[in-house]
Amino acid sequence: MANKETETNQAHPKKELRKELAAKIKIAVTNLKSVLGEKEFEHRVKKAAKILVQGLDIKELTAKSNTPVKIASPKVAAPKIKTAKKVKAKKAASAQ
Repeated sequence: MANKETETNQAHPKKELRKELAAKIKIAVTNLKSVLGEKEFEHRVKKAAKILVQGLDIKELTAKSNTPVKIASPKVAAPKIKTAKKVKAKKAASAQ
């Protein structure tokens, strides 16, 4: 029961990351604040942080290791490599 109480007191890992990311985005693009206005700027920063955090895996965020968070990338099929047996069989068939 103690674990449930401590879990409810802590913010969700994605939410924490989204807040940290929003703060870094604000610092990086401060020149847009004067162009857009404060309210619109805050709104866009919040949306951008939410979109960037959207694809992250929660398990990786909650891991207690010090490794950085990895973004899931699409799996790429490995290139097909001809084996020696297939090459020899093709050479023997073409020689006959």
